[in-house]
Amino acid sequence: MAKLELHHVEKQYDAKTIPVKDISIDVEDGEFLSLLGPSGCGKSTLLRLIAGLEQPTKGKVLIGNQNMNGVAPGERNIAMVFQSYALYPHMTVAENIGTALKLRKTPTEEIKGRVQEIANQLELTHLLQRKPGQLSGGQRQRVALGRALVRNPEVFLLDEPLSNLDALLREQVRAQLKQLFKLQQKPVVYVTHDQTEAMTLSSKVAVLYDGFVQQLDPPSRIYSHPANQFVASFVGSPQMNLLTLDLEGQDAILGHYKLPLPSLSNLPPKIVLGIRPEDIHLAHDQVAQTIEGQVYLVEELGKDNLISVRIDGSQITLRALLPSDHNWEGDRVSLTLMRSKMHWFDPDTGSRL
Repeated sequence: MAKLELHHVEKQYDAKTIPVKDISIDVEDGEFLSLLGPSGCGKSTLLRLIAGLEQPTKGKVLIGNQNMNGVAPGERNIAMVFQSYALYPHMTVAENIGTALKLRKTPTEEIKGRVQEIANQLELTHLLQRKPGQLSGGQRQRVALGRALVRNPEVFLLDEPLSNLDALLREQVRAQLKQLFKLQQKPVVYVTHDQTEAMTLSSKVAVLYDGFVQQLDPPSRIYSHPANQFVASFVGSPQMNLLTLDLEGQDAILGHYKLPLPSLSNLPPKIVLGIRPEDIHLAHDQVAQTIEGQVYLVEELGKDNLISVRIDGSQITLRALLPSDHNWEGDRVSLTLMRSKMHWFDPDTGSRL
């Protein structure tokens, strides 16, 4: 067992530069944690702290109940996969995969056996005698993964390993990654700014912003119950509608329409309504909240159209996903907002209400 634990970890370079602020996370054997967030949110710094490439200013990094503070990267029994592949150009695929074992002075026959085993898993057997310059981007990435897998480490760290691949190849390698790490049953920490990668690969996701963990939950919970306005805006494509509305008693005012609020205490003067475009439908009955407006923009997405609607009695725009079997440009539409899918946030703090 090699549980990874971060206890109140902080990294400070100077008074104004604090990329990681008081982060505590546990990653169990077999768990796949994605660190998700925009550029500059602290996710790569946090990965470097786990790897030992940086030392925390405060807090502790533990692997298998052992304090890793001050322990050199090479002594942590971790494997890291980089965005840039970092392969040795003068070595064959087999030599690249077996490098770590050779450095450990593992017997030659054992290295050959381990390399062959990993090559079979990654479908690299026919490429073992080629050099990196003779490989495609996807093949190079699989070699980099093989080099990490062959070590049989206690923890796997991956730093945006798919960002150099095209969209189709990224999807294929992503599926392979999920299967591979399910078999490993080791803690995995995966840095990405791509929410699709985070949501499809992970057993849990830590959404980071400004050095803090904004939410740590399984992907489904992140999507269905965002903890604050940042998470709501960052996770989901198309992006969630976030509308700042006036209040009148226990109702939020959206143009000509009143949206009843759930039972909330200490309401602020204004409130932010969040609702995803896929949770807005054409109105067929009056069971849910119904509003009307004019379509002024249509974005074709294939199966659906993303339409922008100006709500009657306001300049507020609401975006909805509607079937692509109709040209909605210029239409008036009646839309249903599912109350169970509405999210309410404090406009000052961004917190979920």
